[in-house]
Amino acid sequence: MRDMAERVVHVADGMGASYADCRVVQREREFISVKNAKIENLNSGDDMGVGVRVIVDGGWGFASTNRLDDTSLQNCVRRAVEIARSGARVRKYPVQLAAEPVYVDEWVRPVQIDPFTVDMATKLELLTESSKAMLKEGAKIARASLVFERDTQVFASSEGSLIKQVLTESGGSLYAMAVGKGHTQVRTYPCTVWHDIQGEGWETIEKRDLLGNAPRVGSEAVQLLSAPPCPEMTTDVIIAPNELALQIHESVGHAVEADRILGHEADLAGTSFIDSEMLGHYRFGSDKVNLFADPTLPGSRITYKYDDEGVKAGRVDLVKDGILVGLTTSRESAHELGYDRSGGCMRANNYDRIPLVRMPMVSLAPGDISYEDLIASTERGILLDQNRSWSIDDRRLNFQFGSEVGWLIEDGQITQMVRDPIYADITPAFWSRCDAIADEKDWRIMGYACGKGTPGQDGRVAHGCSHARFRGMDVGAKTS
Repeated sequence: MRDMAERVVHVADGMGASYADCRVVQREREFISVKNAKIENLNSGDDMGVGVRVIVDGGWGFASTNRLDDTSLQNCVRRAVEIARSGARVRKYPVQLAAEPVYVDEWVRPVQIDPFTVDMATKLELLTESSKAMLKEGAKIARASLVFERDTQVFASSEGSLIKQVLTESGGSLYAMAVGKGHTQVRTYPCTVWHDIQGEGWETIEKRDLLGNAPRVGSEAVQLLSAPPCPEMTTDVIIAPNELALQIHESVGHAVEADRILGHEADLAGTSFIDSEMLGHYRFGSDKVNLFADPTLPGSRITYKYDDEGVKAGRVDLVKDGILVGLTTSRESAHELGYDRSGGCMRANNYDRIPLVRMPMVSLAPGDISYEDLIASTERGILLDQNRSWSIDDRRLNFQFGSEVGWLIEDGQITQMVRDPIYADITPAFWSRCDAIADEKDWRIMGYACGKGTPGQDGRVAHGCSHARFRGMDVGAKTS
């Protein structure tokens, strides 16, 4: 793979590229799901290919191929060069990249138990028994699933970098749907649709204890059928990490992506209400709110040492004490913004997609109060758990989120379950309502997927957070 990547870069240099990089990616994947105690999906496979970026005459070109013979690789580079030359004719200004040191390195994401070595019988038994346990509690549909993926990738650039990374990830989830009383209700664990994928091996499945949680998930789905709808009120809201992570993703992560802010990206993900002139003084949230991006934190599905354009990863502060201070950048956008170097935020879904600015582990720093004291200090409120629906405008300002379940809080005690809760707000107003965040004992990482770009990329993302409280929120129940 190293030889191939270096050879592609050499060919690009010979075709007139002022800069070139190549990513060779080999991917292994396994997905298994059981529905109502019967196998629903059992897919496994692998593929391998090459993606090459070039700058020619000041313009970008990109092409990819899964045919790895010399002729196909040369044709792939030629296509990238032709695309760059074509685009350069209409460019407003030449592409320039922020400086980055040259790296020759190899890094493997730590894994305790290789998930691909665990036998299929063990996996199917876990999923089947978990599905049965949810059915036993009265669920109409009971699905349990596992997903595993490993990328072995090599990056080479015309500047001299040569980097190999091996990235393994694992996820598993439960889904229970109950039907009755004129409506349906759903409970999931630990995450609605993305399996809460982590940058670990089979050990993450063992820690998750799907079988142990299956009865609760099935039972709560049934209980929601008889629960009253969430009352319409203005109240304090405590949002659980599995809901708050998506809130961070939609209202923070996308809003601080430099390609959106500079107008380089608007398809699907839209633009942003933020501009670079806001940095250092714009009040994004309360002084309790500290948000940062750091893909070097261990255990997440996007833990990496280098991004997909060879930039060494590190922490980027985004919001400090409620003030907007940073953005997520690429080498190109960092240069345009006048930064010394990129934030290491460029990633591609696979070899056949061009790298984009992707939020790398955007997280809410933990606070200084225990989860128990957070609940106890809330006189009247509602605890929202697990996202069920979301909507946000293209500028990442106006939003409405729905949760699977809510629990009313009265005099510091969790009391009644309510169904179909929703809440809505405007991004800076929402984060300014935050008055307390649970401590690091409550802090956890959630692994998601995110669509961005054209052609679309189903990219890996992850967010860390604890339970957090927001004062004076408007909540109610969805009506359809």
